[in-house]
Amino acid sequence: MENVPEEKYIELICNGEFNAVPDFKIGELFESFFDNINYNVVKENGEVYVDFTGDAFCDDEPCTILIRFKIDSNVEEFEIDKVLVNEDELNEDEVLDLLEDIAYVGGAVISEEYSSCSEESCAHCTHHCGEYTEEFDDDEEDDDDNHDQEENDDEE
Repeated sequence: MENVPEEKYIELICNGEFNAVPDFKIGELFESFFDNINYNVVKENGEVYVDFTGDAFCDDEPCTILIRFKIDSNVEEFEIDKVLVNEDELNEDEVLDLLEDIAYVGGAVISEEYSSCSEESCAHCTHHCGEYTEEFDDDEEDDDDNHDQEENDDEE
């Protein structure tokens, strides 16, 4: 890993995918969600990391998010090492919630096996969890959307 150019590490992340959000490149998802994006290669104790930083809104307040990716020795795989929001480290559930929000803004849906949403807990999500719950089908969903639009038209 000594002779690997830093750009290769950054490309690995930007062109890679999260297991929880297959078929969407990380770089594209980040561009949809963050402002002031920066990637920095860090070498510590024989390990290589890529630190991603970007600005976003957390609970309607501006925040800076750092996502540290640990690169494997073959420079073929990576994993999230830690995530900081304004220097506060997130736990695993909070990281999954953040990934759900990033995926949603980028037009993706997090894989069900990684989703922290359930029918009981969905109220905490910033978006509708999954494509449909058991209570709705396509027609009812469309009716609800039309009803919401009619309510908005009435308020104007």
